[in-house]
Amino acid sequence: MSELPVLVIGDKTYSSWSLRPWLLLRQAGIAFEERLLWLHRPEFRNEVARYSPSGRVPALLHDGAVIWESLAILEYINETWLQGRGWPSERKARAQARAIACEMHSGFAALRRDAVAESAPARRRAARPGTTP
Repeated sequence: MSELPVLVIGDKTYSSWSLRPWLLLRQAGIAFEERLLWLHRPEFRNEVARYSPSGRVPALLHDGAVIWESLAILEYINETWLQGRGWPSERKARAQARAIACEMHSGFAALRRDAVAESAPARRRAARPGTTP
């Protein structure tokens, strides 16, 4: 039996990349351990380097493998636990869903910037030791 997957993430409020695999794991009912790293704290760089070759979140640790980048993690989840059911079964719909996912992954900078700007007060609270967002 394989070990419980470990999802290393930043705060889901500030890291939509962290939120993506977290949502799929939760939606699919896959048991996992969540390791939260506070993005705006001085120790973040050292902590994330222990888990992720890219020095960024998210990262998924499973059966000795380290998978980083949210799309790669989503594909791994799809292949490992969902038997391919994470994408539409019809070929054209699947291609369109992948195109949308790629666009979301690589673009929408203004949307991400605006969403983060709206959460700036919570980010400032999270940066203070002893507080939670």
